[in-house]
Amino acid sequence: MRTVEATFSVSVLLRVLVGVPGLCFLISYCYLAIWHGRLWLWDAVVHENGRLTLGGSLFYFDHFLGCSPMAAMFALCVAGGCTLGGAGRAVTQPQRARGVAAVLLIGVLVFLVATFVASVHVAGWERTQDYLYQRVERDGVISKGGNWNQLQLSNVPIALGILSVCVALTTASGPARAAGGLLPIGLAAAMSAALTGWSWNGWEAFLNPRWLAHSIRELATYPLTGVPLAVAGVVVIEYAVSGARRWTVRVGTPSAVLLGVAVAMVAGQFIMLRQTDVLAIAQRPSFAPLGLSLAYLLASHVFEHFLDFVFLGVFAGGVYALLRARQVQPGSRA
Repeated sequence: MRTVEATFSVSVLLRVLVGVPGLCFLISYCYLAIWHGRLWLWDAVVHENGRLTLGGSLFYFDHFLGCSPMAAMFALCVAGGCTLGGAGRAVTQPQRARGVAAVLLIGVLVFLVATFVASVHVAGWERTQDYLYQRVERDGVISKGGNWNQLQLSNVPIALGILSVCVALTTASGPARAAGGLLPIGLAAAMSAALTGWSWNGWEAFLNPRWLAHSIRELATYPLTGVPLAVAGVVVIEYAVSGARRWTVRVGTPSAVLLGVAVAMVAGQFIMLRQTDVLAIAQRPSFAPLGLSLAYLLASHVFEHFLDFVFLGVFAGGVYALLRARQVQPGSRA
């Protein structure tokens, strides 16, 4: 396959990577504001479960704990993929990279502890435990591994898409040869396999129309929000540790194959849903007894994953900094 290339400055790349999620949040907020007929939504019930306000959706602590393995998987794929494809310059000051990695990874641990404490305080120990054990499919629906297993329908194609994009990003003038990128990707795959095996309840569960519909919503959210923010974190870290001012998107066979597989998986899910009335199986909160539109379900969904996006960006940046600290310029001070 012929390689396709395009080069961007750090400033342009960051404007895109931060601007797209920002625009998604803005459009989603405007849609909800128009639907509810009010400008200030902080105390307005906007979640389809009929109990969470916008503020509660943004700081949905128990939900974040349930989704943290998914966010960790994506962060590892971003860090590993960008390391494989993009580390064209050796780090001349590895102590700076190690320092950045330490700050970010300690920050991740503090964030996890803080959200756990907040979840127990706000949602209670029982609900926090249900999410930690991946039992919550949605309000009122509990099953063994139901949270993780339904997320796996979207996790795999999103992870493949992440790898497709990240291995195409490089700061090198020629083919990059970055050591260590396979380690976080392997860790993400192992974690995914372990959680799936632990919570396995049969192949037939993955044909559940409600799970498939939930997957489509995740697929419509993460690639436009959390993933770009994580890549933006990597771009900032790379600038901090090597001074790289330009990135090249170099699309070759590996990227095309990974993206093709991801697209095929998503298309398969759409085909399986073609006979399903998605709105009929969606929740109907008291503020919308006749049901909610697909647009509303997508708009409100962005806010419930806010904490996931914060975690994803910081964790991806920390892991990437740690990997880059290992790539030392000969003769530099380690």
